[in-house]
Amino acid sequence: MKKIILSASLWMLFINCVAQQDTVKFTKEKKEKKELRELSPDRPHQTESTHTVDKGHIMFETDLVNNTFYNKDIPRSSTTGLFYFNLKVGFQKNMDVEIISNALSFTRYENKALPNTTSAFSDLTFRYKLNVLGNDSGNTSVAIMPFLTTSNFFVDNPQAKTGGLLVNVERIIAKKYEIEYTGGLSSFSINPLFKQYELFSTFSFTYPVYKSLAHYVEVSERFNQFTNVRNNYSFDSGFTFTPTKNNQFDMSFYYFFPVKTLYIFIGTTIRI
Repeated sequence: MKKIILSASLWMLFINCVAQQDTVKFTKEKKEKKELRELSPDRPHQTESTHTVDKGHIMFETDLVNNTFYNKDIPRSSTTGLFYFNLKVGFQKNMDVEIISNALSFTRYENKALPNTTSAFSDLTFRYKLNVLGNDSGNTSVAIMPFLTTSNFFVDNPQAKTGGLLVNVERIIAKKYEIEYTGGLSSFSINPLFKQYELFSTFSFTYPVYKSLAHYVEVSERFNQFTNVRNNYSFDSGFTFTPTKNNQFDMSFYYFFPVKTLYIFIGTTIRI
């Protein structure tokens, strides 16, 4: 009888230990699932985020509508775009993959000097982001981001057009100010390889305005010796509003000089 009672007690102790371990594991997994990183999309500035999408989650970033005004060349023209998007999937703790395209755009020329044009999903850009420092903690974070732009092989012949490689750096000051940098090769030719290329660098500064409303300013430079404009600069500014931990709205403008091009847009980010 004593042996039976002892055996039963040991079994109860074992079952209790297993149940406690399962409870701790479940609680830990539930906590990790709930505690997503602070929303950090690449938009709306040209400076790219250093942070990746949480593993197993999807982030959809898009211009809802944008307008580009080309004022340097004659005839002047303007382009309206709808849903210029970036679809991102987190597949590892510090990695994500991204697909970028412009859903629809319309180009009009001043005084109807040329026929209007329309394009949809004209090309696809595939990006891979790898965070190498500070994805989850710390005031400094770094990521590298190679990418490839191709033809829309769903409707056209498959063709690799250009590639690129960017480095993203972020520094948080006093827990609320963000200084960010993105630089590297914004494009290089594939065929023939590296016959043409463009260098890109941009700095941005973001600061809180009121609660979930923030403002940023930014300057950028593109160096391309293979075009008519060797150095192309921009001054950018805009606002972001983050009402929930998984949603952000934004509105901004970029002004490029000396090419006299103005790009304005409103957009959103949704994390699932």
